[in-house]
Amino acid sequence: MKVGLSIPIRMSGEEKEIYAHDAKSIGVESIWVGDNPPINNAFLDIGRLLRAVKDIEIWTGITSPFYYSLEVLFALSIWLNNNFPNRFGLGLGIGNPDVFKDEDISLKPFSSFKSSLNKLLEIAHIRKTQLKLDDFPPVAFGGLGNKMLNYAKEKAEHLLLNSIADVDINRAIAVYKKDESHSNKSIIPYGMMQIQSNKQEISKTLWNITKDIAKGCSTSILKEHGYSSQMIREIRELKWEPYTSVPKGEILKVVDDFGIIGSLEEVLERMELIKEFQNNRLVDSVVLGWLYSENQWDSLKEIVKFLK
Repeated sequence: MKVGLSIPIRMSGEEKEIYAHDAKSIGVESIWVGDNPPINNAFLDIGRLLRAVKDIEIWTGITSPFYYSLEVLFALSIWLNNNFPNRFGLGLGIGNPDVFKDEDISLKPFSSFKSSLNKLLEIAHIRKTQLKLDDFPPVAFGGLGNKMLNYAKEKAEHLLLNSIADVDINRAIAVYKKDESHSNKSIIPYGMMQIQSNKQEISKTLWNITKDIAKGCSTSILKEHGYSSQMIREIRELKWEPYTSVPKGEILKVVDDFGIIGSLEEVLERMELIKEFQNNRLVDSVVLGWLYSENQWDSLKEIVKFLK
């Protein structure tokens, strides 16, 4: 199984280069760079990483068609793909409403995303058929809902599934296997991961990301996860804003459901379940949002070795 790693966006440019070099040295095959302007610009980071670190794929993980004009997004993607062949990938999702602050998009996020992506992919198609230039990079759509799963199956080379839970991976596989259109496509589970023996010491980052994933799920998906009506109400009542402290109680189940937390041994047990999915050929990669700790590279190396 191929292993990708997301990179902490708040690192300096030099720190990101060191991180990518270290990741490559332990067998990581792709780096995924989040895009959250104005905190960071993924394309600037990616250009730097592609020059500095050889023989590793670098993806936007993810950017949004609402952060840039489609012309700019298209031009950046073409330039990177032409200058670094077979190494750049375009990961796309709806993104952070706080960045684009558009009420129309916020009211209909998926339909707005689909409309923008259809236009972007049509530009690439015209360039390919009329100009004979097949230089648009591979695309991954990030999401978890059934609408995004079906759209990714139709239009993208990859689905970056915003969950590492078995129930969501199985649901995505079922969507892709409904017909033969899934040929040559792949599902890439993505999950935040904290290597921490004491599960009471949950990182605020891990909590805030996983609670947002859970809150963004439909009721039917939450029921598939086995949540009670009371638990679903509690998830619905969570704030979208980042929490300054991690709460207590049953609500923390979402952390170990949509993400991974535990000792190295517990993480490896979870990875064994994920690794079993590669037998169906749709799932041959996984991307980990490792909560970076300088003294845990050896543990991460063991995890990567196990998955490969």
